[in-house]
Amino acid sequence: MTTAPTLAQDQRYDWSRILIDLSMHGMTLQAVFEATGIPVSTLHGFKNLDAEPKHADGDRLLALWQHRMHPPVPRITGSIRQERVRR
Repeated sequence: MTTAPTLAQDQRYDWSRILIDLSMHGMTLQAVFEATGIPVSTLHGFKNLDAEPKHADGDRLLALWQHRMHPPVPRITGSIRQERVRR
């Protein structure tokens, strides 16, 4: 898993934008809840009320955002030639 970048002292994450990005990539708040365990009502607070998550909740949201925005590189087992022969 990728670690989150270090923020300057006067900076903070834009939790509303993080949730908007996730919704633009097909995730409802219910889906975010299912992936993170953070209640939908709490997610609404992050999105609409400028609320700040607890550290663990923030880590889970950042990990989900990073996974959805930067999915793993596709991999195969074996060689390319073996894959082409199977097709």
